Amino acid sequence: MGNYNTQYQSYYNNLAKKQRGANNFSSESNKQSRITSFYIKRLTRELIGVLALFIIVLALKVVVTPKTKYAYNYSKQVINKQYNYNDLLGKAKGIKFKNVGVITGNFLEKIKNTISSVDGMNNTDINFK
Repeated sequence: MGNYNTQYQSYYNNLAKKQRGANNFSSESNKQSRITSFYIKRLTRELIGVLALFIIVLALKVVVTPKTKYAYNYSKQVINKQYNYNDLLGKAKGIKFKNVGVITGNFLEKIKNTISSVDGMNNTDINFK
């Protein structure tokens, strides 16, 4: 019986090696399939969003009332508006991160003071038992 134990052990070790090798390959293919699945889902979501917006704008153009006419003209203005990001990038480059911490701290203190000054729940009204 002792001879069978070593054979079983070598057999199961070989199975484990094969399985580990198969898992590495399958994990790589799973990773690739997850990436493609992510991009397919994202593309589908974006195309559905564009289709929905297209249908809404088309409905605004077809149904002519003062409100829909205003909404259609407003949506045309928003789509045709040209944005200048150079000013925004210039401001972003000029930000000093040390100042951001100070500004954020001041803003949080201001909020705390505003919240504490509002008449809220009194601590004396709460009974802990």
